[in-house]
Amino acid sequence: MLATVSDKQYAADARYTNFYAGHDIAWAENGEHIYCLNGDVVNQVNVETSQIVCSFGVNVSDGSEKSKTSDGLDDAKMDEDNIYCFAMSREHLAVAHGSGLLRLWELSTKKLVKLWKSQHKGPVVRIEFSTCGNFICTSGGADATIRVWDFTNNSCLCALKDFPGPALLLRFHPSPLKSEIYAAGADNTIYCWDYGTKTLLHKLRGHISQVTGISFKSTAAECDQLVTVSRDKVLIAWQLNADSKSTWSQSKVIPLYVELEGVAHIADGAQVVVACRSGKLQQIDTESWKIRDLLVETDFEISRLLYCSTRQQVTLITTEQNIIVYNVSTESERAELKLVKQLIGYNDEILDMCFLGDNDRYLAVATNSKHFKLYDTEQNMNCRLICGHSDTVMSLAASHKLLISVGKDCSIHLWKLSHEIDCFLQPLTQQTNCHTATIGSVAITHNGAKGFASACQDGSMKVWQLSRDKQDRNKYAFSLLYAALAHDKEVNCVTYAVNNKILATASQDKTAKLWSADSNTLLGVLRGHTRGVWCVRFSPVDQVVLTSSSDCSLRLWSIANFSCLKRLEQECTILRVEFLDHGKFILSAASDGLLKLWNIKTNICVQSIDEHSDRVWSVAVSSCSNRYFYTGGADSKLIRFTDVTETVRSEALDQRQAMLEQEQTLQCLLHAQEQLEKAFKLALVLDKPKATYDIIGSFVRKRDAAAVRQLVDQLNLDQRLVLLQHVKAWSTNSRHSYIANLILQHLLGDALVHSTQKFYNKGNLVEVLTPYVQRHFKRVSELNKDLAFMEFIVKCM
Repeated sequence: MLATVSDKQYAADARYTNFYAGHDIAWAENGEHIYCLNGDVVNQVNVETSQIVCSFGVNVSDGSEKSKTSDGLDDAKMDEDNIYCFAMSREHLAVAHGSGLLRLWELSTKKLVKLWKSQHKGPVVRIEFSTCGNFICTSGGADATIRVWDFTNNSCLCALKDFPGPALLLRFHPSPLKSEIYAAGADNTIYCWDYGTKTLLHKLRGHISQVTGISFKSTAAECDQLVTVSRDKVLIAWQLNADSKSTWSQSKVIPLYVELEGVAHIADGAQVVVACRSGKLQQIDTESWKIRDLLVETDFEISRLLYCSTRQQVTLITTEQNIIVYNVSTESERAELKLVKQLIGYNDEILDMCFLGDNDRYLAVATNSKHFKLYDTEQNMNCRLICGHSDTVMSLAASHKLLISVGKDCSIHLWKLSHEIDCFLQPLTQQTNCHTATIGSVAITHNGAKGFASACQDGSMKVWQLSRDKQDRNKYAFSLLYAALAHDKEVNCVTYAVNNKILATASQDKTAKLWSADSNTLLGVLRGHTRGVWCVRFSPVDQVVLTSSSDCSLRLWSIANFSCLKRLEQECTILRVEFLDHGKFILSAASDGLLKLWNIKTNICVQSIDEHSDRVWSVAVSSCSNRYFYTGGADSKLIRFTDVTETVRSEALDQRQAMLEQEQTLQCLLHAQEQLEKAFKLALVLDKPKATYDIIGSFVRKRDAAAVRQLVDQLNLDQRLVLLQHVKAWSTNSRHSYIANLILQHLLGDALVHSTQKFYNKGNLVEVLTPYVQRHFKRVSELNKDLAFMEFIVKCM
């Protein structure tokens, strides 16, 4: 068994995937979890760890839902029934599917408790729970109807039709004593109904564009003020008339000159927080109506605003599905914001990543966005969005605390880790128009940042010299050392040798080239690939270069004479390669998402890891420990792999030791001919066909059929399947055919009588046993004929 343990083993110990794809999002009342809509599931995400706790949906449901959906609803395609919207209360989660089905989940047990048709024409576009949590309100997308459901009594309370739908915004009155529901219609008017009497109470007219937020000043039944915001760039405060208590009137109209996406009351209704689409967060006093800027941020576009009164936190949802959580301090007249957490709901494609900081604590990740992410690997992967580029960031390179980012905006940005703020990059300097096309790759020198090289899609390469100011040690600058037309086609990769004296470039022109890092001198060309070369790396210990290509091969090249030393084949395009364990192994990442670990000495693939479902663009290996690495690709998955070689070896040793002890026990029992039932089960566990045959044979020789029957009856289903495999092995020899057919008769007889013991046709049982059984039957039939003739001859004598 120890021979099967490979030289090196890695296993995924953490996976960070997409959990939010846009649209509906809700915050739990205690502030510990955020519920996010992601296609056909609703994910419950822990705010502290950014990990998915559980998911609600058809594809992750248990058998109880299947039993509920089987009667009359089989025509619905469950695997394609996406969730359009959802709402949550303290105890339940309600989701509306594209098929028109409404499902009610219990949060505590994670089980589906109710399922019914929405009765709307077309899918439900908005769903909302009442304040008491006993009613659900749904808005249809095509019939302009609002329906209120009493799910505890399985009834529809009312259908409200006196408005132009659909209602993209629904709110119940925050007091459970009031049976009022507010809906923003397609005519930008807010309608208020009493769903108890089914009468229309109010029409709040004033906005000229889509209403995006409604907030009540308090949760009391006598609340007489609410605030609405819209994309018409106006906030309107509504006051309930003191005389009649039956009509709402505009008490204040505040133009904010920017599209508004959400509103919430804080500080017990004394202040209002308004989220602007441009990224600003503004505070408005409800008495003086003075406006203050809480957050002046233009790098993000905000789509939603959430407020948790329990934790006094505000969450901003950006259009790129990022979730930014702030603490709100209302002790002073001016509220103060403090960034608490940033969660990445949707990564899109992960293009590049690299480690930086002491002990490789931080991981910088470039995705298909102009903002790249900085993760703190020691603090539950706490994330910080780094802003500065005007277009997609394509590549990252780091040396200790310095980081260089390049992208489609043809600019180069230099960053440094901040000493005062954890998980934050301080911008040092930048240069625009450094290349004439997209900068696809960048590399920085090892053992101290003295320079870096950038490669462009137009085939050019530029080498830069990095300098540090002598007076101000926090001031850096970089200047061009030389530029070269490196390749005829796009340059995919550039990297430095360990001694920083040689540069290597890989291009779509099917070649890789070695350059002098100090001067514009071509040292050699590596020719041999039949398609474009994607990646090139220097060995950390040997004078060899590793390349990967679209011709599905890895090649090791000698730096001395530029000849190909080794060639390793894979099934598809190899996009990224890295050396592991001080140059002893190679890790390759392919376009089919498969990772392979190669032993350089033996040229053997020692492990294949299938964790990704799409192209793997980036691999980041920790240079400090070499015991873990991260991978990211087009499937938006960020996965951490850890070296588990010692664990696997120790487990193999323990299994081997346990097996030896069991084999010793089995031999002792067989030798003493005691406790044969225990020995029989032990032989099945160890998969010993000869031992099981000897035990059964001892009972057959004693003509103890009852003991044989009892021996088979005490076995469970798994043990019976193992015994069937032993029967198949016995049937190949005519000497063992009697016992094999005897046991087969018992097993198949039980399977025919008891439906719970059906073995079906596992392991091609019928196909394998039928020829042997027929052969043994023919041999026994011929033997019976010979015996009959012998008996006839004896009687005639």
